Amino acid sequence: MSYSQNNWEQFYSLDTTPSFFLNNICVHKSFLEAIINQDPKQILEVGVGTGTMSIFLSLLGIECTGADSNKEIVKKAEILNKKLNGRAVFKKADAFYLSFSDHSFDVVFSQGFFEHFADVLILKLLREQLRVGKIVMLSVPNNFYPQKDFGDERLLSKLYWDTLLKTHFNLLHSENYYEFSKEADGLWGKKTERFLVMYMAKISL
Repeated sequence: MSYSQNNWEQFYSLDTTPSFFLNNICVHKSFLEAIINQDPKQILEVGVGTGTMSIFLSLLGIECTGADSNKEIVKKAEILNKKLNGRAVFKKADAFYLSFSDHSFDVVFSQGFFEHFADVLILKLLREQLRVGKIVMLSVPNNFYPQKDFGDERLLSKLYWDTLLKTHFNLLHSENYYEFSKEADGLWGKKTERFLVMYMAKISL
Protein backbone atom coordinates (compact mmCIF):
# COMPACT_ATOMS: atom_id res chain seq x y z
CA MET A 1 0.00 0.00 0.00
CA SER A 2 1.34 3.43 -0.90
CA TYR A 3 -0.61 5.54 1.54
CA SER A 4 0.43 6.53 5.05
CA GLN A 5 -1.40 7.44 8.23
CA ASN A 6 -0.67 11.12 7.66
CA ASN A 7 -2.04 10.97 4.12
CA TRP A 8 -5.34 9.54 5.38
CA GLU A 9 -5.60 12.26 7.99
CA GLN A 10 -5.03 14.88 5.30
CA PHE A 11 -7.54 13.19 2.99
CA TYR A 12 -10.25 13.48 5.65
CA SER A 13 -9.08 16.83 7.06
CA LEU A 14 -11.89 18.95 5.59
CA ASP A 15 -14.89 19.71 7.78
CA THR A 16 -17.83 17.41 7.16
CA THR A 17 -20.68 19.83 6.51
CA PRO A 18 -24.39 18.92 6.57
CA SER A 19 -24.32 19.21 2.76
CA PHE A 20 -21.47 16.68 2.54
CA PHE A 21 -23.27 14.35 4.92
CA LEU A 22 -26.48 14.42 2.86
CA ASN A 23 -24.63 14.07 -0.44
CA ASN A 24 -22.69 11.03 0.80
CA ILE A 25 -25.90 9.37 1.95
CA CYS A 26 -27.58 10.09 -1.40
CA VAL A 27 -24.65 8.74 -3.45
CA HIS A 28 -24.73 5.48 -1.49
CA LYS A 29 -28.51 5.25 -1.13
CA SER A 30 -28.67 1.85 -2.86
CA PHE A 31 -25.91 0.42 -0.67
CA LEU A 32 -27.44 1.75 2.53
CA GLU A 33 -30.87 0.43 1.55
CA ALA A 34 -29.33 -3.00 0.97
CA ILE A 35 -27.88 -2.91 4.49
CA ILE A 36 -31.15 -1.72 6.03
CA ASN A 37 -33.07 -4.45 4.19
CA GLN A 38 -31.12 -7.03 6.20
CA ASP A 39 -33.05 -5.76 9.25
CA PRO A 40 -29.86 -5.74 11.35
CA LYS A 41 -29.80 -5.02 15.06
CA GLN A 42 -26.02 -4.71 15.39
CA ILE A 43 -23.67 -3.46 12.66
CA LEU A 44 -19.91 -3.05 12.39
CA GLU A 45 -18.29 -0.69 9.88
CA VAL A 46 -14.63 -1.39 9.11
CA GLY A 47 -12.72 1.65 7.83
CA VAL A 48 -15.03 4.49 8.85
CA GLY A 49 -13.75 7.39 6.73
CA THR A 50 -15.83 10.38 7.84
CA GLY A 51 -18.17 8.18 9.87
CA THR A 52 -21.26 9.39 8.00
CA MET A 53 -22.65 5.95 7.18
CA SER A 54 -22.46 4.57 10.71
CA ILE A 55 -23.92 7.80 12.06
CA PHE A 56 -26.79 7.71 9.56
CA LEU A 57 -27.60 4.07 10.35
CA SER A 58 -27.44 4.79 14.09
CA LEU A 59 -30.05 7.51 13.64
CA LEU A 60 -32.38 4.78 12.35
CA GLY A 61 -32.09 2.97 15.67
CA ILE A 62 -29.47 0.41 14.62
CA GLU A 63 -26.65 -0.29 17.08
CA CYS A 64 -23.58 0.76 15.06
CA THR A 65 -19.90 0.35 15.83
CA GLY A 66 -17.22 1.88 13.61
CA ALA A 67 -13.65 0.53 13.62
CA ASP A 68 -10.62 2.23 12.10
CA SER A 69 -6.87 1.82 12.62
CA ASN A 70 -6.24 5.58 12.55
CA LYS A 71 -6.95 7.27 15.88
CA GLU A 72 -7.32 10.71 14.27
CA ILE A 73 -9.96 9.37 11.87
CA VAL A 74 -11.78 7.85 14.87
CA LYS A 75 -11.57 11.16 16.73
CA LYS A 76 -13.06 13.12 13.81
CA ALA A 77 -15.87 10.57 13.44
CA GLU A 78 -16.66 10.92 17.15
CA ILE A 79 -16.85 14.71 16.80
CA LEU A 80 -19.22 14.45 13.83
CA ASN A 81 -21.28 11.82 15.66
CA LYS A 82 -21.77 14.21 18.57
CA LYS A 83 -22.50 17.14 16.24
CA LEU A 84 -25.27 15.20 14.47
CA ASN A 85 -26.66 13.61 17.65
CA GLY A 86 -25.69 10.20 16.32
CA ARG A 87 -25.61 7.05 18.42
CA ALA A 88 -22.70 5.27 16.76
CA VAL A 89 -19.65 4.13 18.73
CA PHE A 90 -16.22 4.51 17.13
CA LYS A 91 -13.15 2.52 18.16
CA LYS A 92 -9.52 2.24 17.11
CA ALA A 93 -9.00 -1.30 15.84
CA ASP A 94 -6.86 -3.43 13.55
CA ALA A 95 -8.98 -4.62 10.61
CA PHE A 96 -6.88 -7.78 10.31
CA TYR A 97 -7.42 -8.76 13.96
CA LEU A 98 -10.78 -7.40 15.10
CA SER A 99 -11.30 -7.48 18.86
CA PHE A 100 -14.86 -8.80 18.70
CA SER A 101 -16.40 -12.19 19.42
CA ASP A 102 -17.40 -14.57 16.62
CA HIS A 103 -20.69 -13.65 14.91
CA SER A 104 -21.29 -10.70 17.23
CA PHE A 105 -22.70 -8.53 14.41
CA ASP A 106 -25.61 -9.11 12.04
CA VAL A 107 -23.83 -7.16 9.29
CA VAL A 108 -20.24 -6.04 8.81
CA PHE A 109 -19.80 -3.46 6.06
CA SER A 110 -17.12 -1.37 4.40
CA GLN A 111 -17.38 1.40 1.84
CA GLY A 112 -14.36 2.67 -0.09
CA PHE A 113 -12.01 0.34 1.77
CA PHE A 114 -11.09 -2.80 -0.14
CA GLU A 115 -9.94 -1.06 -3.32
CA HIS A 116 -6.76 -0.05 -1.48
CA PHE A 117 -5.58 -3.66 -0.95
CA ALA A 118 -4.13 -6.51 -3.01
CA ASP A 119 -6.29 -9.61 -3.46
CA VAL A 120 -4.47 -11.68 -0.85
CA LEU A 121 -5.09 -8.99 1.78
CA ILE A 122 -8.70 -8.50 0.68
CA LEU A 123 -9.36 -12.19 1.30
CA LYS A 124 -7.70 -12.04 4.71
CA LEU A 125 -9.73 -8.98 5.69
CA LEU A 126 -12.98 -10.54 4.48
CA ARG A 127 -12.37 -13.76 6.41
CA GLU A 128 -11.84 -11.74 9.57
CA GLN A 129 -15.02 -9.73 8.92
CA LEU A 130 -16.96 -12.95 8.34
CA ARG A 131 -15.64 -14.27 11.63
CA VAL A 132 -17.29 -11.44 13.58
CA GLY A 133 -20.31 -10.96 11.32
CA LYS A 134 -23.02 -13.16 9.87
CA ILE A 135 -22.77 -11.45 6.50
CA VAL A 136 -20.42 -8.91 4.95
CA MET A 137 -21.50 -6.11 2.62
CA LEU A 138 -18.94 -4.09 0.70
CA SER A 139 -18.92 -1.16 -1.68
CA VAL A 140 -16.03 0.03 -3.84
CA PRO A 141 -15.59 2.32 -6.85
CA ASN A 142 -15.49 0.20 -10.01
CA ASN A 143 -13.69 0.46 -13.35
CA PHE A 144 -16.13 3.15 -14.55
CA TYR A 145 -15.28 5.46 -11.65
CA PRO A 146 -13.83 8.65 -13.21
CA GLN A 147 -10.74 9.13 -11.05
CA LYS A 148 -8.56 7.83 -8.23
CA ASP A 149 -9.58 10.05 -5.32
CA PHE A 150 -6.72 8.99 -3.07
CA GLY A 151 -4.25 7.66 -5.62
CA ASP A 152 -3.70 3.97 -4.91
CA GLU A 153 -7.19 2.65 -5.67
CA ARG A 154 -7.61 -0.47 -7.79
CA LEU A 155 -10.63 0.37 -9.95
CA LEU A 156 -11.80 -3.12 -10.88
CA SER A 157 -14.75 -4.39 -12.91
CA LYS A 158 -17.85 -6.12 -11.56
CA LEU A 159 -16.69 -9.30 -13.27
CA TYR A 160 -13.35 -9.15 -11.46
CA TRP A 161 -14.96 -8.64 -8.06
CA ASP A 162 -17.63 -11.28 -8.67
CA THR A 163 -15.02 -13.84 -9.68
CA LEU A 164 -12.80 -13.08 -6.69
CA LEU A 165 -15.65 -13.24 -4.20
CA LYS A 166 -17.51 -16.29 -5.47
CA THR A 167 -14.26 -18.26 -5.75
CA HIS A 168 -13.68 -17.94 -2.00
CA PHE A 169 -17.06 -17.13 -0.44
CA ASN A 170 -20.79 -17.46 -0.93
CA LEU A 171 -21.66 -14.50 -3.16
CA LEU A 172 -25.28 -13.73 -2.28
CA HIS A 173 -25.73 -10.61 -4.39
CA SER A 174 -23.78 -8.03 -6.37
CA GLU A 175 -24.57 -5.06 -8.57
CA ASN A 176 -23.22 -1.78 -9.87
CA TYR A 177 -24.95 1.38 -8.64
CA TYR A 178 -24.91 5.19 -8.71
CA GLU A 179 -25.15 6.75 -12.15
CA PHE A 180 -22.44 9.18 -13.18
CA SER A 181 -22.72 11.13 -16.43
CA LYS A 182 -20.22 13.14 -18.44
CA GLU A 183 -20.06 14.86 -21.80
CA ALA A 184 -17.89 13.30 -24.50
CA ASP A 185 -17.16 13.99 -28.15
CA GLY A 186 -19.40 12.00 -30.49
CA LEU A 187 -19.74 11.59 -34.23
CA TRP A 188 -22.37 14.35 -34.39
CA GLY A 189 -20.98 16.59 -31.64
CA LYS A 190 -21.21 16.32 -27.89
CA LYS A 191 -22.95 13.34 -26.32
CA THR A 192 -23.71 12.36 -22.74
CA GLU A 193 -22.22 9.12 -21.47
CA ARG A 194 -23.69 7.46 -18.39
CA PHE A 195 -22.04 4.86 -16.18
CA LEU A 196 -22.80 3.08 -12.92
CA VAL A 197 -19.58 3.81 -11.06
CA MET A 198 -19.93 1.93 -7.76
CA TYR A 199 -19.93 -1.83 -7.05
CA MET A 200 -21.53 -3.53 -4.08
CA ALA A 201 -21.71 -7.13 -2.94
CA LYS A 202 -23.11 -9.25 -0.12
CA ILE A 203 -21.24 -12.39 0.94
CA SER A 204 -21.31 -15.10 3.58
CA LEU A 205 -19.31 -18.22 4.36
